[in-house]
Amino acid sequence: MSCQYNFLFLFLCGFAALTVSVKTCGKEILEGTSCTIKLITKNSEKPDEIEWYHLTSDTIVLLWKRGKIKKVAEGVSKEEDGSLTFKSVSLKDTGKYKYKAFNNDGTEIGTGEEEIQVYIKAPKPTVTFDCDADSNATLTCDTGNRTDLTLFWYIDTIVQNETNPQMFLTFTQIQKNQTYSCSVSNPVSNEQSHTGHTGPTGPTEPTGYDPGPDTEVSGSKFNFMVSILAGGGAFLLLLSVLIICACRSCRQQKKHQQDEGELSDSFYQNRSRTEHSGNISLQMTT
Repeated sequence: MSCQYNFLFLFLCGFAALTVSVKTCGKEILEGTSCTIKLITKNSEKPDEIEWYHLTSDTIVLLWKRGKIKKVAEGVSKEEDGSLTFKSVSLKDTGKYKYKAFNNDGTEIGTGEEEIQVYIKAPKPTVTFDCDADSNATLTCDTGNRTDLTLFWYIDTIVQNETNPQMFLTFTQIQKNQTYSCSVSNPVSNEQSHTGHTGPTGPTEPTGYDPGPDTEVSGSKFNFMVSILAGGGAFLLLLSVLIICACRSCRQQKKHQQDEGELSDSFYQNRSRTEHSGNISLQMTT
C-alpha cells in the first residue's frame, strides 16, 4: 500500500471516530445535544429484551425483543448494547428514565434509572438605563422574560450582590468613571452583556463588542469545553503519532527502494565492465 493510501486511510479513520462518538448524558444538558443513557447488565450479559420508560410522562420510549424494535419514540434510537441515544434533546425530554433488560429465558439481568434536565441556552442580555429628575439612574438587564436564569451585575468587572433585573445608581455613583454590565447563566451556559460606562457626563448604554467581562466563561461551560478539547485532543495526538510513524515508514521504504536500485545499478555496471574486460582479453589472446 502506497504512502498516499496510508494517509487517506488514517484520515478516514480519524474522521469516522470523531463523527460517530456520542457523549454520555449528564444530569444537566444543553438543548440540541446528542447523548446516550447507558444500559448496564449483570456481568455485561447481552440482553434479549429491553424496555425503556420515561417515568415523568409515564410513557414507553423503546421496546426491543429478539432483534426487533417493537416500539420507539421519535428522536431516540437503540445502541448495540441496548443504551438509549437522543439525536437532539429538547425540553420535553427532561425527566427520569428507567430501563429493564432480560435474557432469552425472561430473567431480568439489568435495571436502572437516570434523570436528566434539559436547559435552553442562556440569551445575551442587554442593559438599558433610565434617569429620573434627581439625576439618579435605574439600570435594567433585559433577558427576554426568561425566568430560569441566575442574574448578576458587574461594576468594574467586580460582581455585585444585586441579583434583581434592575440596579439603582445614585447621582454620586454615576459621577464615578466605572464600567457596568450584567450576566445571566444556567447550569449549562453563560452570557454577559456588553459593557457600558458611567462618568461626569452620565451613564452611556453598552454598544458593540467589549473584550472585558463578556469574555468570561462560567465554570460549567468551561468544564464542558475542556472535556471536548481533552477528548478530541487525545485522539488528535494519537492520530498525529500514527501519521508521523507512517511518514517515517514511507521514508524508510523509499530509501530502501533507492538503495536497492543503486545496488542493482552498481551490480550491473560492474558485471558489464567485467564482461567487457573479458572480451578485450579474449581478443588480445586470439
